[in-house]
Amino acid sequence: MLEPIGFLLLGLLLVTLGADSFVKGASGLAQGRGVGGFSAGLAMVAVGAAVPELSIAVAAVLTGHYELAVGTVIGSCIANLGLVIGVSALVKPLSTSFRLVDVALPILIGTVLALLLMGLDGGLQKLDGSLLLLAAVAFGWLIKRAASSEPEAVRKELAYAANTQTEAWRNLLRIVVGLAVLGYGAWFTIGKALKISAHYQLSDLWMGLTVLAVGAALPELAKAVVAAARGHGNVVVGSAIASSVVNLVLVLGLLALWRPVALPTSLLHVEIPALLAFALAFYPMIRRDAVVSRREGLILVLAFVAWMVWLLLPRF
Repeated sequence: MLEPIGFLLLGLLLVTLGADSFVKGASGLAQGRGVGGFSAGLAMVAVGAAVPELSIAVAAVLTGHYELAVGTVIGSCIANLGLVIGVSALVKPLSTSFRLVDVALPILIGTVLALLLMGLDGGLQKLDGSLLLLAAVAFGWLIKRAASSEPEAVRKELAYAANTQTEAWRNLLRIVVGLAVLGYGAWFTIGKALKISAHYQLSDLWMGLTVLAVGAALPELAKAVVAAARGHGNVVVGSAIASSVVNLVLVLGLLALWRPVALPTSLLHVEIPALLAFALAFYPMIRRDAVVSRREGLILVLAFVAWMVWLLLPRF
């Protein structure tokens, strides 16, 4: 089974490269048309980091594997909080004055609680999907509102993150190539993930929560570590929290609106409560002094490792 595993990693690499090309192309095209670097960086932080998970979820849905999509979304959110923020804080304490975080973190906690309530009837219905998409619109409006009062340090960090070439032809090519590579990579990844899960008799939900979620988070982790080393804590924390919100309200909202999604019992009893626990644990870390210290980063990483061990041990 080494060959399918290698191909799965290749698929995740294609997803990463495609998403990066698409996001940079869209950002460069927008800046070339007069959008400021701060606004472009804000969009990249709020939405761009969620593109890999969105593509994988869409590919999973189109192949009829909804649990794989849901598992990837929930697992990615946990990885953002435990792995990405935790490891980045170990590299350098994450100081943040990003107002987006003040908006996004309560929404993240509220959305997780809402998912638990929505799932009481066994799944997400079209009405639930509509409500989640309305929450996505509200989230976008709140981000835009908060952006007007962002400190200058935040503006500089986001403008730096969005710095790219602005030639229209180059960015149109980036977008087209990026979408093609992203779509193929997501389809390829799902195919190999299903082959591995069938061979080892693993559930779609488990594959999403572990292999796909961590695989999708690793490129973001690499970017976050670089940003943390540069002292760009706002970018690290803002991207992790905002992309988690986007994953929950936009991705799950679209899935439920497309077709009602059955939620396995374990999601309501274990995985979603675990995400809630990570979010609630992180809240006082960032609210107390607006800094995620190395000690707090270590706590998050150890919690994430314990979570992964808990998921992996019964399978091996």
